[in-house]
Amino acid sequence: ERLQATLNTQINQFNEQLRVDNPELGKKLAITDVKTRQTNQLTDVVVTLSSQYKKSQYLQYQFNWFDKDGFVIKGNHSPWQALTLFGFAKTQLPGLAPSSDAVTFSLAVREVSTESQEFKD
Repeated sequence: ERLQATLNTQINQFNEQLRVDNPELGKKLAITDVKTRQTNQLTDVVVTLSSQYKKSQYLQYQFNWFDKDGFVIKGNHSPWQALTLFGFAKTQLPGLAPSSDAVTFSLAVREVSTESQEFKD
């Protein structure tokens, strides 16, 4: 129940859980819902990420999990996942805690370059 209370407290502060690599991207995204449940003593979450921007965004996301003392749970973070978020669309992102020690999480989001990269001498 303490775990649920911790997550419920954070649900009221959705965007504190959203970490982005640049302020411009941060203005284009918002977490609009978080659902949680317990599955085999692990926290299972579904985060609704909403576009606040008219064009498609090419992104990657990753969940990071923290223990009761606020320390990152090492060695068990999820890999970066590709995501295309269309203009003003919403999508649900599922995450599963790596251990029963996880009591909270953050969602990291970064942009993927859509321009071809050229290497120069």
